[in-house]
Amino acid sequence: MQNYEFQEKQFQISDPIESYFECITNCEIRDGRCISMCVEILKQNDN
Repeated sequence: MQNYEFQEKQFQISDPIESYFECITNCEIRDGRCISMCVEILKQNDN
C-alpha cells in the first residue's frame, strides 16, 4: 500500500492489536516501510 497517510486514518480502530493486523494485511510482504508505519501506528495507540 502506497498511501501511508490513508493507512493512519483508516486503522484508527479501538483495539490497537486489531488495528495493527488490519494495517499489515494491507501491506506488500516486502514493503518494509509500510510494515514500519503499521508498527508506529501500534506504538501511538499504545500510549
